Amino acid sequence: MRLFTFCMPRITLLLLSGGGHTGRNVLAALGQRRHLFRVVTTTDVTDEPGVYEIDAAYVTPAISVDADGFAREFTKILACEAPALVIPCRDEDVAWLARYAENHPHSSSEFLCGNAVLAQTVNDKWLSAEFCQAHRLPFAGSLRGDDEVALDAFIRANGLPLVAKPRRGADARGIYVVTSKAQAQNALRRADYILQQFLGEPKAVQALLGDIENVGIPLFHTLEGRKRSIQILIGPLGNVEHIVCTINEFVGRNARTICIDDSAEPREIGLACARVFAASGWRGPLNVQCQPDVHGTLRIHEFNARFTGATAARALLGIDEVGAAIRAFTGFALPQLPYAGSTREARESLAARSVSMGAAERFAESGVWSRSDEVTANA
Repeated sequence: MRLFTFCMPRITLLLLSGGGHTGRNVLAALGQRRHLFRVVTTTDVTDEPGVYEIDAAYVTPAISVDADGFAREFTKILACEAPALVIPCRDEDVAWLARYAENHPHSSSEFLCGNAVLAQTVNDKWLSAEFCQAHRLPFAGSLRGDDEVALDAFIRANGLPLVAKPRRGADARGIYVVTSKAQAQNALRRADYILQQFLGEPKAVQALLGDIENVGIPLFHTLEGRKRSIQILIGPLGNVEHIVCTINEFVGRNARTICIDDSAEPREIGLACARVFAASGWRGPLNVQCQPDVHGTLRIHEFNARFTGATAARALLGIDEVGAAIRAFTGFALPQLPYAGSTREARESLAARSVSMGAAERFAESGVWSRSDEVTANA
């Protein structure tokens, strides 16, 4: 009897901005199943080391700078690569991809996102607050505008400190903790800023202010504290694939622990968010960030409609977010990760990466990079 071995063609995944932290998490979450896929990415940064961990990459304009130019390049990449699934890795990628998907309903590729209006809502903290108020989801108290009477009422209702945030932003950039009415007024005069109820422990703010007054400014400090994270996956037909609650806590400047949260309150928030977002047209991942208010009640302060920087750590806890999304949106069932669920706590830390400047220069010049071409160039 003759034995025939068939080589299954690899499925192509296209990551938007896949060289960053979220893209590296997607790759890590694939784990030992990585060989089943050809992974390609778009990037506007040719010297990002994470790009060179991927099979192929294309230089594209930054969406924030030239959305039309990005659209032209993206359409070419779709035609060339024919990806089974397109995965956005940054907030701006999510909003852009949702608009593209609505304008190209007959694309042969699946897009890991929902409707464009909801994508814009999720990426805007003021629209998120209004959406949650309309759907009775427990979002942190929020305020915009320069009405002094409204500000006085907001301070009476929420106390000080407060948090000033840009309506659209990521990675905690541009966020301030304000401790006086004058600071709050100045923050609201900034373009597209809102005030938000402070969640967490106000005593931590007072302790920091005491250190600054009596000793000096600590070189490293954070007021984030313990974070409660809810990860939801909504399938292409609006079905809820999973809801996972975790506690994320920093244990040093470059590491954090992530453990399963079995308590009822975040689970109830996750169920409510999943129902509302699915009914409103969201599809794909949805991350819900919560912290307790001064009374200990969990309130939402942010949404991310994508995989996150803790996706790989959650895979170690048995939550195969990437595998579940691939299965739901493409029908391809991945084998289970051998280590998934072997622990209830995982630790995430930064890892050193490097890239040859020669490779980066060749990529910038040609606009296209592939692993096989690089091997040939170095032979």
